[in-house]
Amino acid sequence: MKNKENLVGWVLIIVLMIGFVFYQTTADVKKRKELAKQEQEKKAAKAASVTTVTASTQTISAIDSTKPDGVAAPLSANTDTSGLSARFGPFADAAKGEEKVFVLENDVQRIVLTNKGGQIKSVELKKYKTWDKKPLILLTDKTNSFGYQFAIDDNGNTIDTRQFYFEPVGEPFTVSGDSSKSFTLRLNAGSGKYFDQKFTLKGNSYMVNYDVKLVGLNKIIPATNTFINVSWESTLANVERLIKNERRYSALYYKYDKGDVAHLNEDKENDELQFDPPIEWISYKQQFFNTTLFSKGDFHKGLLKTHFSLADTSYVKHYDSKFTLNYQAADTVNYAFQYFMGPNNYNMLAGLDKNVESIIKLSPDFFLFSWIRYITRFIIWVFGWFNKVNLNYGIIILLMTIILKIVLHPLTAKSIESAAKMKILAPELAALKEKYGDDQTKIGAEQMKIYSRAGVSPFGGCLPLLIQMPILMAMYYFFPASIELRQQSFLWATDLSSYDSIVTFSNALPLIGNHISLFTILMTITSVLQAVMNSQMNAMQSQQAGMKYMPYIMPVMLMFMFNDFPAALTYYYLLQNLLGVGHQWIIQKFFINDAKLRKQIEDNKKNPKQASGWQKKLADLQKNAQQRQKAK
Repeated sequence: MKNKENLVGWVLIIVLMIGFVFYQTTADVKKRKELAKQEQEKKAAKAASVTTVTASTQTISAIDSTKPDGVAAPLSANTDTSGLSARFGPFADAAKGEEKVFVLENDVQRIVLTNKGGQIKSVELKKYKTWDKKPLILLTDKTNSFGYQFAIDDNGNTIDTRQFYFEPVGEPFTVSGDSSKSFTLRLNAGSGKYFDQKFTLKGNSYMVNYDVKLVGLNKIIPATNTFINVSWESTLANVERLIKNERRYSALYYKYDKGDVAHLNEDKENDELQFDPPIEWISYKQQFFNTTLFSKGDFHKGLLKTHFSLADTSYVKHYDSKFTLNYQAADTVNYAFQYFMGPNNYNMLAGLDKNVESIIKLSPDFFLFSWIRYITRFIIWVFGWFNKVNLNYGIIILLMTIILKIVLHPLTAKSIESAAKMKILAPELAALKEKYGDDQTKIGAEQMKIYSRAGVSPFGGCLPLLIQMPILMAMYYFFPASIELRQQSFLWATDLSSYDSIVTFSNALPLIGNHISLFTILMTITSVLQAVMNSQMNAMQSQQAGMKYMPYIMPVMLMFMFNDFPAALTYYYLLQNLLGVGHQWIIQKFFINDAKLRKQIEDNKKNPKQASGWQKKLADLQKNAQQRQKAK
């Protein structure tokens, strides 16, 4: 073995990249038909289900099959209501009515409320569109359901607020700027007793203050009742170009009270968590947007669930949260919550000071790689600084790449110089192979002696690779999570947050899929070109049969993996390769002097420096290995 430098570098790259990419893409390998069948059976059962309450033989309520959980719907105004008092007690009058909607609007949102259950019927984010340029509706009453359940007597009768018609208190509004307005939906129980849901919007914010007030209900809710149940279900609609990627970056997040942020598994088709400690907030996060419900640690003992089916592309994921609120009997009981319904903008979420920016995944969950998030945060800061100049995002990525190359120049130059020295030592290293044959232990020991006498480190080229790998991994997370790149065009790419297809197939091809991305192809070509340059510079290529072709195989493997990745990411890797090739050529052409290096090596041999602690340790290890070999 003549040169360990390239071997160690490539082994590290291969192990990190292959392990890292496969760690992230495991969920896309298998498609389970059985789960699709179960999903269809579940839908059929839900459509056929009916919840009834009878008085004599008459049905007085029916299931609203459009609700995710099949909650009994409020009754229309012309429905026979005999038996309602026995079922709903003081809330009987509110069980009958007609749906009315109320629009609350500010600079960034259009929120439609419905009196059916006092719920949010839909939320439109005014500054964003879906991938096909339609209005971006984050929530709809067809996919979102939120309600409270509590007892109304000692006989076990309970109600769900989604079963009733609420009355408006105040007028719908449009608010702008820094001003704020409120609107309340009230569930009346008669005689000054009611259940209020109050929504307060500020003109320029995605945050909605959501206050719940129970007045006089201590006369209805049994004194032994110490909690109120809450159910929240939501099905994420597909708003991005590729549902596979949208699922990859969607997950149900939550934060324990004064504790850490965590999430259910984004790769498993079914995952759930039963929790006892109080939770501060629950976030239904998708790739670029989220709906988060905040409390002050009021969400107690409950269950969080996530589900999707790989075979079903009609939705992204389904989230389900059930938890309790502590209840203490009093004339007035208040709960102060907040909704955030908006973009996954890191700086915006960080500004909320609730640690909710952690829903933007900046590193792998695996603890060995979790520190990558600090590099990603720095990249976000640099990107934000460039963004203030209002340059095209493709140009910003180019400038960031150039700056990175400049910062790493000293290490890169040292690495190339080290490779040049190793090339000068190639004849001496080749002679060891002829002298000792297949005795790798002896060859290794003699190689270290040559390196030591010549003053050359066999690992001189590894440091730049080791430093660049975390940066490449940070970029792997930064670009798919950066909403700033969403629907931003550059060159032929119409959306830097998605793949840049130049060829589309009607049927998916093995490994490739249904399209070919040009940035990915160019990234692969330049990676091979860089490998060719490295092979011409390194002395060990002909000696390492197993590694000889790996620099050419690896880019091809990555081509298939990266074909679906965001154009911004593959464009960045392309720039890294182009600038790397140019940088290497300039250093070799104008800064590397073979004659000067040969003289330096000869001078080192005449006046050898004392071996470093690391070199001594490595020499001792090789010596021990040689002794064990002789003993065998």
